[in-house]
Amino acid sequence: PPSPSPSDPPSPSPSNPPSGEPPSPSPSEQPSPATEFCEVSVDAQCTPSGESEDCGSVVVTRTRCEDRPLAMVFRYNGGKCEQSDNIQNPDLFQCFDFQVGSQDGPPVEAGVESFITVTDIKGGSIIYHADFVAVGGEYTVADQPFEVEANMNISIYSSSQTLPENMLQTLVFHSSCSQNLFLKDRFG
Repeated sequence: PPSPSPSDPPSPSPSNPPSGEPPSPSPSEQPSPATEFCEVSVDAQCTPSGESEDCGSVVVTRTRCEDRPLAMVFRYNGGKCEQSDNIQNPDLFQCFDFQVGSQDGPPVEAGVESFITVTDIKGGSIIYHADFVAVGGEYTVADQPFEVEANMNISIYSSSQTLPENMLQTLVFHSSCSQNLFLKDRFG
């Protein structure tokens, strides 16, 4: 059977006719051309679930990096070389701890600062980072718009006087993708 006709009549026509003003003008400038590089920043928050007690215990899927990085962000955990965890060949990754006074290697207490320098190993002409970083803090290594060098030296000091007697740790690692780099790798 056919459906019944609607019970409500159609709505009346608009009570205010359109104004006599012309539409807005067209844009005066052309959009900028496409850029060659795209910079993306991702801020992830971790909420442990299941049997994970903290975000450090979350298993990271290991994927192959394909290009040398333009920048890397490091979290400074402090601690001795023995906590290193990466797949780098011992010829490419080397780490050495030193004792300064009663301090044996870098501090591990949250918030305690160390002076960290990061350079290339071809002679130290590229200084990627030279500043204080607190345990638990992050620092960025970059030489934009260039890729980072294939090998880096990170030295950790007890003060901003970068003298051998103030060195707590020094390490060299391979920073290109010919030796894969993974999220959560530990160097020193």
